[in-house]
This record gives sequence, C-alpha cells and structure tokens, in this order.
Amino acid sequence: MGAIKRMKPDYVIKAVVMIVIGIVLAVWTKASLDIMARALAALLFLIGAVFVITYLVKKERTFVISGGLVAGILIAAVGGWIFANPGKFTDFIPKLFGIFIMVSGLGNLWQAISLVKYKSRTWWVSLVIAVVTALLGAFLFFNPTGAKEIAVTVIGAFLIVDGATNLISALLVGIASNKAEQAKAFSESKAGSGNEIVEAEVVDGKVIEVEEKE
Repeated sequence: MGAIKRMKPDYVIKAVVMIVIGIVLAVWTKASLDIMARALAALLFLIGAVFVITYLVKKERTFVISGGLVAGILIAAVGGWIFANPGKFTDFIPKLFGIFIMVSGLGNLWQAISLVKYKSRTWWVSLVIAVVTALLGAFLFFNPTGAKEIAVTVIGAFLIVDGATNLISALLVGIASNKAEQAKAFSESKAGSGNEIVEAEVVDGKVIEVEEKE
C-alpha cells in the first residue's frame, strides 16, 4: 500500500489517459481520425482568432502586434484547411504519435535510472520497457502503415501497452522508494538507540540487519 502511495499522481494520470485514448483509437478507429483532425483544426482556428481579435482591440499598432495579426491569420488558415481536408492531415498522425511514444520511452528510461539509484534488482525491467517503447515509437515514425485506419488501430494498441508499462514502471519505483525509506528509518532508529547499523535492507517487506556493531 505504501508503494502505491509513493507513485507520482501525474505519472499515473498520464498513463491512465494514454490507456483510455488507446482504447478509443483501437475500437472507434475511423471516427477517431476525423474527430482528432477536426478537434485540432478547431483549436488552431480559435488560437488564430484570438490573435486577430487582440490586434483589432489594441489601439497601438506596434511591429509585435502586427506580427501577431499575421500569425493569427496563418494559424486560422491552417486550422481551416485541416477542417476541410481531415483525410490529408491524418496522413501525418502515425509520425506524430511515433514522436510522442519515443518521448514516453525516454520517460521510462528515467524510471530505470531511478531504480538503479534505489539499488533495485528490477531496474532492468524498466530498461527493457524503455527500449521496447522507444523502438515502437521509431517504428511508427519511420514506417507508417499505408492504411491510416490500420495505423491508428496499431497506435491505439501501442498507447495501451505504453500506458500499462508506465504504470508498471511507476509501481516499481514506488516499491523501491518505499523499501529505501523503510531501511533508512530502521537505521536511524537503531542509531538513536546506540547501535551502529553498517547496512540494512528490506526483504519481503521486512527490514533485515545485514551487519550491526555495538
């Protein structure tokens, strides 16, 4: 239970969101393509409109504000093009998700480094997860599937796997951190009682004295 409490909430939430998105993409593939494209288009159009409105409201006409007007028109135009041509835009989706998954693989690598720091014997599990995740992302980026529907289904499956592996990595780090804290607390309590603990480790949830000196 202590290990679960030590899992970072933001990391867990991100993993759960990835799993949910993966399920949506895998189950409702065709609808997901249009929804993603048009949602992004609407967001870009809104951002562009904000730039334009800001220009119209401001009384000053500085170079920066004028530049904001041009940027707003361009962003809104891109949003309009994506909304009108969602099919062409979705050709880039496999590459975009490939980059995202590769970045997530780097996050798994950081988890492996944390496990090494805590001297956990399971550090190699997170390392394998990091390598596999990075390879999956690279596969999507460099070899996007010809059929977009199949590619998005594969992306959904990859996101589900990536989210699940992120949860596993976070749990392993939580367990290692919990064990380290238990061993530290045990050593400090013994030191306070006049005994010197050379080393202590946690085995099966119990703190074991490796060596003790009076």
